[in-house]
Amino acid sequence: MSKFKPGQTSTEVQKKKNDITKSILAKSRLMDLIKTIEDIPSSLGLKGTYISQEAAFKWSDEHLVNIVSFSRNTAYAPHNAHALKLLLKSIKKTNIRLSEKNSSDNLGNTNRHKDDTLSQLRRENEDLKNALAEVYRAYLQVTDRYREDRKVDESIRSLILEQAQILGKKRLWNVK
Repeated sequence: MSKFKPGQTSTEVQKKKNDITKSILAKSRLMDLIKTIEDIPSSLGLKGTYISQEAAFKWSDEHLVNIVSFSRNTAYAPHNAHALKLLLKSIKKTNIRLSEKNSSDNLGNTNRHKDDTLSQLRRENEDLKNALAEVYRAYLQVTDRYREDRKVDESIRSLILEQAQILGKKRLWNVK
């Protein structure tokens, strides 16, 4: 004989069902408190600066009371309709707050970022000018040494030819 009658649910299943509903409501309340990215608990996964439904459903934290993970199907169950509506509204409001905060920070950072980029480009330009000047100086030094070496080689060659003419062919064979 079965322990429960048809349609009857065990107290453990009822408790788990109620815990999930409480978790949905608790997540909604916690998300309403989030004003900046720093306020987001580390246990809540983000996609950049955006909180997705999936991340909210998977969010669980041992340190926060009543925060357990659950599936999408459980969230969309009829008995969780009101709690889910509050959670979705909280997610939407939180994402709007985060995007507004992020865009206002970006407006201030945009000018600073442009100034930083411009100064960095100027520094790189100066470094490149200095490097080019060093390469050019090295090139001039190498070509100058090459000319000097050619002149020395030509003078030595002409000296050897003069000595060879003076000594004649017979003595030249002995030198080899």
